[in-house]
Amino acid sequence: MNDFSKDWWASVEAATTVGQRLANSVEEFNAACEHIVRLLTDASILLEAGSHATAAFLAITAIEETAKVHIGTYRRSTTPVARRKDPLFGHSEKHKLALGPTVAMGSRLQAAIGEGRMREIMALGQAGGLVKIREAALYVAQDAGGLVTPNSAVSVDTSRELLLLAIEAFDDGLVGYTNRSLELGEATDALFVKWAERK
Repeated sequence: MNDFSKDWWASVEAATTVGQRLANSVEEFNAACEHIVRLLTDASILLEAGSHATAAFLAITAIEETAKVHIGTYRRSTTPVARRKDPLFGHSEKHKLALGPTVAMGSRLQAAIGEGRMREIMALGQAGGLVKIREAALYVAQDAGGLVTPNSAVSVDTSRELLLLAIEAFDDGLVGYTNRSLELGEATDALFVKWAERK
């Protein structure tokens, strides 16, 4: 895998030096984690129902929210910053932050989607490519071949892989900080097993 550790550290530094803390108590942290698990659960429900493009959008949103909560917890500033200047409000920056080097260190994601594909999606996230998938998952577009709908632009396999990646990012970034996050981690582990078995 490309070693993007230096880029990831630089992104973390930039995101922690500006803006207010996101979760100011255990209760707020737990509530934010519950929100992310709801996104993951909803993505699973939509994927099951055949609305795979919308499922991909929610999976990518869960990746973004994971970064916001994880990095936002370590901020110390009390001074608000404009959204346009805050890395935690930029889609591609949140993808970089959530998909740090440790996400790929475990074995279950590689076993579920293959090491090559895992590397490809991680690199895509680091390069801003998930932003394109996110947009394609929501909006119709016109290209040389005609109208492109979200369900034709984002495959079922890609949606499944993004859901598994989002679960792994959540587990890597947030599970274990509180007892509630451990309970939520058990729920997302069950989701992971469900979709890992559907190759």
